[in-house]
Amino acid sequence: MNNPSSTGLNIKSLPWGTFFFLLLVFALVTPFDFSWPQTVQLKANFIDTSEAIARMEHGNMGRRIGMLLLGGFAIFTLARSKNRFRINGALGWVLLFYFIWIISSLAWSIDPVFTLRRVITVALLWLAAAAISARHSLRELAALAVFITGTTAVLAFANELRLHTFNPADQIWRFSGLFHTVAMGWNCGLLALAAMYLAHVEKKKKCRIFFWCILGVAVLFLLLTKSRMAVAASLLSLGFFGLRVFSRRNIMLLILSIIMIGCFSYLVLGDMLLYYGEEMSTLGRGDVAKESVSNLTGRIPLWVECFHRAIDRPFLGYGFNTFISPTNLELIYRNIGWLPNSVHSGFVDALMGLGFIGFGAMTISFILALVRSLLLSKKSVDYIFVTSVLLWLYDNLLLEANLITMPTFMTFFSMVLLSRLAFLPGTEWEP
Repeated sequence: MNNPSSTGLNIKSLPWGTFFFLLLVFALVTPFDFSWPQTVQLKANFIDTSEAIARMEHGNMGRRIGMLLLGGFAIFTLARSKNRFRINGALGWVLLFYFIWIISSLAWSIDPVFTLRRVITVALLWLAAAAISARHSLRELAALAVFITGTTAVLAFANELRLHTFNPADQIWRFSGLFHTVAMGWNCGLLALAAMYLAHVEKKKKCRIFFWCILGVAVLFLLLTKSRMAVAASLLSLGFFGLRVFSRRNIMLLILSIIMIGCFSYLVLGDMLLYYGEEMSTLGRGDVAKESVSNLTGRIPLWVECFHRAIDRPFLGYGFNTFISPTNLELIYRNIGWLPNSVHSGFVDALMGLGFIGFGAMTISFILALVRSLLLSKKSVDYIFVTSVLLWLYDNLLLEANLITMPTFMTFFSMVLLSRLAFLPGTEWEP
């Protein structure tokens, strides 16, 4: 069991100016779309190949402005911060090689202009992540996560109410509010993890109750997104954090309670429990979702197409995050029958964009980061939180790619923790 340290968050001393600035930035770069729920309801988010290609080629002006602001903020912050950076063993060197390989992919990209935009985006995210990781403690970073993801969730809920689209009783409806339901699932999952961590380390009773309430609301919103991988990854990571920090007595009480609830449910529902179990596996998304389970909602045909095409460029790939690009999109659509906006797996995306070399560098750096955070978690509860977020990230990347490539706050926060592990001292008590 890990006990919280004697100090908690000082709410008044938090860098609120930075928090509000980053909220504005990620509202632009994500971007927040206040018409999104109606767009989905009217099926207007389904577009043809030519429109998808046009959107890829032209990009988003708000996103460009937001990324410029983020880059300027990163340079300003680094210039004012004391240099604490160092290369932490193999993790630091492998991650540096991965960065260099991403930039180098411009040389062999099938669409250099498109790749250049993706490289600039990820470079600015990593630069800002390094700046933030060096300036703030893990508890301040967790407070940042709660503030931005919590504000985003509240805005999304208010927007659904404003548009009269909030309808949990409808099988087709999924909570989104401002952007795609999968991304909202990531948002709520990170909110739940950060809130659970702060609820554990806080010393003031009112603050603990506040964060536990946030955790409950975050889990509710998470379930309403009906995003299966986001829900599974979040619950597994929350479970891991709980097992590491709570007493054995409390864990046993929880396990016994779950067993008793299961037995009581079977006595009351009988064979209907199997039906409700099947409904839970699709999070209430109906028969269409059940039918799509076998091919992972179209991902398997897409991955088969990816592996067939990977043979042509096995070592270098097609350019960072460029396999799904204007150059390739029409051919992919003809082969699989639907329009993907990514390859729907962070690991497959690395293989397609950077070849086996880039895929290996990313995978090894992820493993080394997890090992380092696990070792540090023996000394500090703060790094149990880091480990939980890494597990959440890796689980999500099995079935999604945008969590590590698109400029969302959840992507940025993952980069902050990886930067901290790779390039900063490993304990909060080091100078």
